[in-house]
This record gives sequence, C-alpha cells and structure tokens, in this order.
Amino acid sequence: MSKHKHTHHKPKRRNAGPPAAPAPDFSTTLASVAGGGGGAVLGGILANQEILSPETIGLAMTVGGAIGAYTLDGSARIAANGIAAAGAGQLALALLQKRAVKAEEKSAPKPSEPPRQGYRSRVVANFQSVAPEVATRLGYVDDDGDEYED
Repeated sequence: MSKHKHTHHKPKRRNAGPPAAPAPDFSTTLASVAGGGGGAVLGGILANQEILSPETIGLAMTVGGAIGAYTLDGSARIAANGIAAAGAGQLALALLQKRAVKAEEKSAPKPSEPPRQGYRSRVVANFQSVAPEVATRLGYVDDDGDEYED
C-alpha cells in the first residue's frame, strides 16, 4: 500500500458581488445637494410664512421633483431627485407633527378641569407651611427683622 501525502489547500476567497461602481462626478454630487438643500429651504420658507400647509408643500415638492427626475436630463435630473427627496422628508415630518399634535390635544387637560398638582409641588407646599415652625423649634429667630441678612 502506498501512502499518499494529503495536502490541505487553503480555500480561496470568494467575491461577494460585483465590484463597486465608480464614484460620481463632483458636479453630480453638487447638483444633488443643491436640489435637495434648495428645495428644503424653499419649502421651509413657504411653510414658515404659512403660504401653504407643510403637507401640501411636501407633496408638491415630492411630485414635482419626481416628474422632473423622470423628464429632465443631466444635472437637472439629479437636482430634481434631490428636490423629490427633500419633499418626501418634509411630507413625512409634517404628517408626524400633525399626529403628535393630535395626541397632545387628546391628553391635554380640559380647561374646566383644574391642573393636577404633582408630587413635587405637594412637597414644596408642605415644606413652606412647616418651615417657620421648624425654625422656631430649632431656636433660630430673626431678631432684627431683615429677612435673614445677618
């Protein structure tokens, strides 16, 4: 019987996928930032001046940017993508804010109902009512009447 020498082969590394795409041109990145940033600033100004509701502005920016991204070419297409993304973000924030305001209105106390006092205010009220008695029992008396400025 002949003995065979067993060699252990190191497994080769397997590539997980295709190589990464090359980085975009700087003009592409600049167009995307200008479209998104400019759209966000314009939408914020319109909402702040209460010209349109934030939901309407976000929806208009998203739809307008999507139409522009579909129909335009070059850097204008990239800028339109940025506007659409900024509009979608503004729409999402407006809807979340609207939901939060509704939840806050539900949990807010009714005007006819007096506000409930919390634990801290009860403690402060008890301390204020007991403090003069404690000072008297401890023997501290302000003789000159100048509110403890000795």
